[in-house]
Amino acid sequence: MDPVERAQFLASISEAANLIRQVQNELRRARSACHGELFEHVDLAFTRAYELLVRADWMRQVALDNLPVSAGDVAPENREGPDRRRGVDRRIAGLRKLLRQLENLENA
Repeated sequence: MDPVERAQFLASISEAANLIRQVQNELRRARSACHGELFEHVDLAFTRAYELLVRADWMRQVALDNLPVSAGDVAPENREGPDRRRGVDRRIAGLRKLLRQLENLENA
């Protein structure tokens, strides 16, 4: 990516992350106002929003050259399993771990 493309990408991915945070806040509010099967659907949407936010943060760090990109980070075979309705995708957990390590290095 050239510097102009990188700047445009970083602006776009930051805006996407902000929008996802707003969606998470509204889903959290909706989740507190419902129950039963509807709660399960809203909770699942909240989980997927969390996954999107982690991916957006990861892509931002990769674009800043703070993290290396590897095929294993996004490979479909690294998913938790075919039925992952309740759990967070294992790849997301791995990406979040990388982001936390980077945050710890920056804070040290």
